[in-house]
Amino acid sequence: MKLSKRSSLLVATGIAGAMALTACGGGSDSGGSSSSDKSSSAGTGRVVFGESTDFPENLYPNIAAGNATSVANILIRVLPSAFNVKPDFSVEWDKNLLAEEPTLDDSGGTQVNTYTLNPDAVWSDGTPITAADFEFTWRANRSGDPADGGCASNLSTTGYENIASVEAGADDKTVTVTYETPYADWKALFGNLLPAHLMDKDDPVAVCDELTAGWAIGDGIVGDISGGPWQVTKENIDAGSQIVVLTPNPKWWGDKPKLAQLVIQNIGNDPTTAVQGIQSGELGVIYPQPQLDLVDQIKNLEPNVNNDVNFGLSFEHLDFNTTDPFLSDPKVRQAFGMALDRQKIVDQTVGQFSSDASVLNNRIFLSNQPQYQDTAPDKYKKRDVAGAKALLESDGFTLGPDGIYTKGGKPLTFQINTTANNPLRQTTIEVMIPQLKEAGIGATFNANPDIFAGADKPTSLEAGGFQIALFAWVGSPFVSSSASIYAQPTGDSIQQNYSRVGTPEIDQLFTELSAEPDSDKQATLGNKIDALLWEQLATIPLYQKPDFLAWQATINGVEDNASSAGPLWNSEEWSVKQ
Repeated sequence: MKLSKRSSLLVATGIAGAMALTACGGGSDSGGSSSSDKSSSAGTGRVVFGESTDFPENLYPNIAAGNATSVANILIRVLPSAFNVKPDFSVEWDKNLLAEEPTLDDSGGTQVNTYTLNPDAVWSDGTPITAADFEFTWRANRSGDPADGGCASNLSTTGYENIASVEAGADDKTVTVTYETPYADWKALFGNLLPAHLMDKDDPVAVCDELTAGWAIGDGIVGDISGGPWQVTKENIDAGSQIVVLTPNPKWWGDKPKLAQLVIQNIGNDPTTAVQGIQSGELGVIYPQPQLDLVDQIKNLEPNVNNDVNFGLSFEHLDFNTTDPFLSDPKVRQAFGMALDRQKIVDQTVGQFSSDASVLNNRIFLSNQPQYQDTAPDKYKKRDVAGAKALLESDGFTLGPDGIYTKGGKPLTFQINTTANNPLRQTTIEVMIPQLKEAGIGATFNANPDIFAGADKPTSLEAGGFQIALFAWVGSPFVSSSASIYAQPTGDSIQQNYSRVGTPEIDQLFTELSAEPDSDKQATLGNKIDALLWEQLATIPLYQKPDFLAWQATINGVEDNASSAGPLWNSEEWSVKQ
């Protein structure tokens, strides 16, 4: 998710299968074919997708180094998933991977799910997709404790940790998943299915080492493997030019992609680059961070360019690193929250291009979900500078001559890290800084290119080398999926809890939430959790993040999916008007 500013030359040459490209020009039939083809012909033409988030360093999605929007966009139709999230946030079983809808049986007091795999489902090297892949995917994600055969680098064990066993049924195309404790959001599991035949090892330590190393971008995905309609091969990755070319998986058993190539080109988050690229036709589809000037300029390109603004399931927020000496103090975090005018932050950022933008007062549910409740205490809804200063002074802070509080000779000053080349986030922080200064809290802006890197980069979220971070969480319809963000860290396993704090009560409520099948009761539990998160105040939600999708009118099939599935969720259905 590092955002890099690109030159006006959007697509380079010299990568296998790629020529001097236009966004939607024709191309030779490079989709490949096999005896299992169900379509009469391979795809034609190509589309260039302008990736505005960081070009990835790693493609393995279950570790911090691969936990990036750009990785999700690449993999969404490469690694198969049992269930897929649709644009209306409904969930649908994958009719290519599975032969029938999975079943749930809890009649004996134990939750058992059964998956029947499509007999034609194979990996791109011809190896059948079987129960062994489900079993390995479970084992790779079930624990963050090496003493339990787990791996500390796992971003989330939610749901997988509830499972007692994953076994083949009557044959290896039937998967029986038996739970030790019930998991209501079981449809969230077995996404990004992993190829056991390429990754499994007898030694759990060796497996963990492999998972922790992941798939470095220069090496591509292990074995160039794919179980979806698109394939990423090592020769089609140009890390220097920040290009990944997707081509049709020759062993794909479903309907072939309608395109011969889908080119993912990193363009950074510079609005000028995005506008010029879509206007010239060098780019076919863009999904940039929306900003007022960019949105207006794209709308002026109608009818040659279509566009759509949506509020999805992602939200901007602040994370406090509670290992910091000052931020470990709840009163400091509370004073910080009281000093912010979040409505003004909205007005000067996303409110500039959407009248629907509003302050977000919940981390578990977003405002376009029916379960959403405003759980924020009154003291964080209306700015209270005097109250913030009084709280700090009651905590032993003394106001210095420069207007900044000090304690123990150290100023109450923080660096706020965020992604590089992101004007919207930079503006968000620049609005905050004078608000905080009025309450005696110093703050500085820092664009950190390593914010989403692995633990080997000292200033990354995973390494903990930050004080405050501004970034977005991308949500899903599965409410229990956020447990990994707020659960108490255990040893070296922090999962996604970059604030590094939690409580037994929050953990217990998430345990109850994950086992609760009733949606109304889930809503009650989720909102109760969020009320406790306000008391803890290790994170502050700011606003729901709008999505902006624009595409050439000559490209058919493009539709936004403002969930974690993202804009390429149906890219195999895209086509170019000839």
